[in-house]
Amino acid sequence: MSRRAGWMTGAVVTALLLTGCQGEDEPEPGGSPTPTSTTTPTTDEPTTEAPTTDEPTESETATGTETSTGGATETETSGEPTGDATETGLPPSSLPPWTSEMSEQAPGQAAEPQEITGVRTGLHEGYDRVVLDLTGDEVALGWFARLVDETFEDGSGRPVEVEGERFLELGVNGIDWTTDRPERYDGGTVQGQGTEVVTEVVFGVLFEGQQQIFVGLTEDTEYRIFPLSDPARIVIDVRHP
Repeated sequence: MSRRAGWMTGAVVTALLLTGCQGEDEPEPGGSPTPTSTTTPTTDEPTTEAPTTDEPTESETATGTETSTGGATETETSGEPTGDATETGLPPSSLPPWTSEMSEQAPGQAAEPQEITGVRTGLHEGYDRVVLDLTGDEVALGWFARLVDETFEDGSGRPVEVEGERFLELGVNGIDWTTDRPERYDGGTVQGQGTEVVTEVVFGVLFEGQQQIFVGLTEDTEYRIFPLSDPARIVIDVRHP
């Protein structure tokens, strides 16, 4: 073998050896790449937490408290007089029928004497209303009522001046008339507040435990009377003709 051929053979062997060393560092085709880890830099700044509250959630609300969940909330009602005759909240089926005849109810038992303390009037759809406010929570006083053409005072028979063409006469009985109580209504005339048929409410005499009351009307019509509790009231409705 010549010296040139030996040199070339040695060069080829060296090149093959170098190529084999380089192939060991490359990944095989179709293999998965070697995963690398990435370190997130840290910071010394404090993190911000969501604010908390001490107010209870809806499910934690104390028992007995009404809450609203998108609808209207209930409003508390007061037993104080409003100055006019307010709605009763009773369904029509529970009210007595309209009548033009005499009606009455006997007085009940009461732990303490009951008094009329005020009078209110008001206009409602289809009728006028007169309310007699009483002491106590339950109605213990009785009454009679009738439609009349003229107005006369009990006992004396003297005429009582009342505005109207027809009149509803009431006798509210069971009042302790022997004692002049400070809460007793003073008997002043009450005018109809925007009413259609009721002209005014006039108090007659308190005689033998019965308070005489006249409701002036513009014309003949029907009426109904019923008691209400908490607070105690006697309600007189006068139907629009």
